[in-house]
Amino acid sequence: MPRYKPSDDGTVVEGKVVVYMGKGPQSTALLDRSAKAAVAKATAAALAAAAKRGAPLCEDCERARRELEGKRR
Repeated sequence: MPRYKPSDDGTVVEGKVVVYMGKGPQSTALLDRSAKAAVAKATAAALAAAAKRGAPLCEDCERARRELEGKRR
Protein backbone atom coordinates (compact mmCIF):
# COMPACT_ATOMS: atom_id res chain seq x y z
CA MET A 1 0.00 0.00 0.00
CA PRO A 2 1.44 3.39 -0.92
CA ARG A 3 2.23 5.94 1.73
CA TYR A 4 0.44 9.24 1.55
CA LYS A 5 1.18 12.67 2.93
CA PRO A 6 -1.16 15.44 4.11
CA SER A 7 -1.01 17.17 0.73
CA ASP A 8 -2.51 14.03 -0.86
CA ASP A 9 -5.79 14.48 1.02
CA GLY A 10 -8.72 14.65 -1.34
CA THR A 11 -6.83 13.41 -4.37
CA VAL A 12 -8.03 10.43 -6.38
CA VAL A 13 -5.69 7.44 -6.62
CA GLU A 14 -6.76 4.38 -8.59
CA GLY A 15 -10.36 5.55 -8.50
CA LYS A 16 -10.42 6.09 -4.72
CA VAL A 17 -10.31 9.35 -2.78
CA VAL A 18 -7.38 9.66 -0.37
CA VAL A 19 -8.46 10.65 3.14
CA TYR A 20 -5.32 11.52 5.09
CA MET A 21 -5.88 10.79 8.77
CA GLY A 22 -2.58 11.92 10.25
CA LYS A 23 -0.30 9.87 12.47
CA GLY A 24 -2.72 8.94 15.24
CA PRO A 25 -6.07 7.20 15.30
CA GLN A 26 -7.65 10.21 17.04
CA SER A 27 -6.74 12.79 14.42
CA THR A 28 -9.46 15.32 13.69
CA ALA A 29 -7.40 17.20 11.12
CA LEU A 30 -9.75 16.39 8.25
CA LEU A 31 -13.10 16.73 9.93
CA ASP A 32 -15.26 19.64 8.91
CA ARG A 33 -16.11 22.29 11.49
CA SER A 34 -19.45 20.80 12.50
CA ALA A 35 -17.87 17.38 13.03
CA LYS A 36 -15.03 18.93 15.05
CA ALA A 37 -17.60 20.76 17.17
CA ALA A 38 -19.49 17.51 17.76
CA VAL A 39 -16.28 15.71 18.76
CA ALA A 40 -15.33 18.58 21.07
CA LYS A 41 -18.78 18.60 22.68
CA ALA A 42 -18.73 14.84 23.23
CA THR A 43 -15.20 15.00 24.64
CA ALA A 44 -16.16 17.81 27.01
CA ALA A 45 -19.20 15.87 28.20
CA ALA A 46 -17.11 12.75 28.83
CA LEU A 47 -14.48 14.72 30.74
CA ALA A 48 -17.12 16.53 32.80
CA ALA A 49 -18.84 13.24 33.67
CA ALA A 50 -15.53 11.65 34.66
CA ALA A 51 -14.61 14.66 36.79
CA LYS A 52 -18.01 14.60 38.50
CA ARG A 53 -17.50 10.91 39.38
CA GLY A 54 -13.91 11.56 40.42
CA ALA A 55 -12.65 9.12 37.81
CA PRO A 56 -9.00 9.51 36.79
CA LEU A 57 -8.57 10.85 33.27
CA CYS A 58 -5.11 9.37 32.74
CA GLU A 59 -2.27 7.68 34.61
CA ASP A 60 -0.71 11.03 35.51
CA CYS A 61 -4.03 12.27 36.89
CA GLU A 62 -4.46 9.14 38.97
CA ARG A 63 -0.90 9.38 40.30
CA ALA A 64 -1.43 13.04 41.25
CA ARG A 65 -4.74 12.19 42.92
CA ARG A 66 -3.09 9.46 45.01
CA GLU A 67 -0.24 11.78 46.02
CA LEU A 68 -2.70 14.47 47.05
CA GLU A 69 -4.78 11.93 48.94
CA GLY A 70 -1.66 10.74 50.78
CA LYS A 71 -0.75 14.30 51.79
CA ARG A 72 -4.22 14.91 53.20
CA ARG A 73 -3.90 11.96 55.62
